[in-house]
Amino acid sequence: MTGQQIPTPPQDRASIPQQRRGEHETGAATGAQTGWIRFGGVVMAVIGAFAVIEGILALALPTTYVSADGTILAIDFSGWGWIHLVLGVLVLATGLSLLGREVPNWARGAGIGLVAVNMLVQLAWMPAYPIWSIILLALDVFVLYALIVTWGDTQL
Repeated sequence: MTGQQIPTPPQDRASIPQQRRGEHETGAATGAQTGWIRFGGVVMAVIGAFAVIEGILALALPTTYVSADGTILAIDFSGWGWIHLVLGVLVLATGLSLLGREVPNWARGAGIGLVAVNMLVQLAWMPAYPIWSIILLALDVFVLYALIVTWGDTQL
């Protein structure tokens, strides 16, 4: 047994082989990381679809929503309808881009930014539809967690 060296573990992340870090040669996420990213993409697509429906309802049937004076933060329902419609399409498209085999570099960052904006919109929209806004805020938190939890573990 003399003369044999016991291997010491690497000290920095760069010296750990890629396969041990859970990455392919392409740098794509695998396993649980992919699961979280896809979960975030699916929920983003659902949130985006709901926002598109909210926007269409606010444009077509503004009496569906109730507020004290017909405005929310000094914007009428048609303005909020366009905000929801445009933001919903962007969130939906970004969520769908997260579902591909290779996740684009821009998709996670854009997803985080768009979901953060969607949270602010839902907070402002709360006087018109409080329970629905709270549900979408909770879904937004899950999406943010899903997109951020493995950020440092992968090099997308």
